[in-house]
Amino acid sequence: MVIVQSTDKVCDRLNEINGLKVPTDKMYQRILLQLGIEAAAINSELLMAIKSTVRTLFLSRPPHFLNPTVLPLLQQLKDEGYGISIGSNTGFIEGGTIIDILRNLNIFEYFDFCIFSDEVGASKPSAGFYEKVYEQIDAKKEEVIHIGDNYKADYEGALNYGFKALHINNQSYTINDIKRHLQAND
Repeated sequence: MVIVQSTDKVCDRLNEINGLKVPTDKMYQRILLQLGIEAAAINSELLMAIKSTVRTLFLSRPPHFLNPTVLPLLQQLKDEGYGISIGSNTGFIEGGTIIDILRNLNIFEYFDFCIFSDEVGASKPSAGFYEKVYEQIDAKKEEVIHIGDNYKADYEGALNYGFKALHINNQSYTINDIKRHLQAND
């Protein structure tokens, strides 16, 4: 477990520094090398088998909502005409798997689009990632609010790009809290 956590932290840091996304295959390759697997034995078939196993495990043990207000909040935002999207850095779990989880949780339909770092080759907090998000949005930058739990990637990255931002720090936010934040700088 220590090797996996260490690899995740190192790759996150590299992503933050260079704005790119360390490919999932490279992350698993790094782990295998640290476990003593010979480089010659690490090939695309092995990496695909590992990714397939991780996907199967993740789908068989899906996440659950920590906050019961998520579904009513998403519904209210949609009912009031707000566009909702996901822009997420990925690590060991790739974007395609996350979409399957969103479908299984019956919330995929709330999102206008999803952008994942493994699919666009860029990661937050880079302007390159936020540009990929903005390309999908029909609004001015100052009308967009990025909400996330990582202060540097989600909050600072969004503000530096020109979006508004809200840092979620284990608090329960209501629709009114989000609306107040959207209107704060109007």
